[in-house]
Amino acid sequence: MENLQIRRFADLEACYGQLMSWCDLLEAIADFLPCHLDERLCDTLTNGLIPLLQATHRLEEQVLSQGLHYILAAAERSEAEEHRRRERISDLESAREVVDVLTSLKDGRCRLSWDAIGYLLRSFFCAMRKHIQAERQFILLIKKAMNQRQIAVVDISAAAVEAA
Repeated sequence: MENLQIRRFADLEACYGQLMSWCDLLEAIADFLPCHLDERLCDTLTNGLIPLLQATHRLEEQVLSQGLHYILAAAERSEAEEHRRRERISDLESAREVVDVLTSLKDGRCRLSWDAIGYLLRSFFCAMRKHIQAERQFILLIKKAMNQRQIAVVDISAAAVEAA
């Protein structure tokens, strides 16, 4: 079980790394608007952003939802889970807007101003970076609590062996 949890933490961190890279790309696009968008880059973002975000959300649900019991009481966990659920819905809606705008830009049919496009992209990648930063803080707290629990279990086991 512990190895599975460690692998899930690593998988989630890999998703976060990819999302952060894509946030950097979106920031570069926003910084240089109006500019020509590389079609392959645009295709990569439009085809991959939502699936990557959905995979990240699934891992967050598995890793963080299961780990919150290490650091939060039941009432706090419920509130935190509801907040995180709403945040995931908002993230997904924002990602869909980004995909729609990038697709319309690539196809030459975007009706938004360059300022509006830049604002939309910045809104997404700033929110995504904050989301990832917050979730990474939860992960650190969960890992710390799990390690402390393992140390306590080892200490109890050692005491039981000594008593026997």
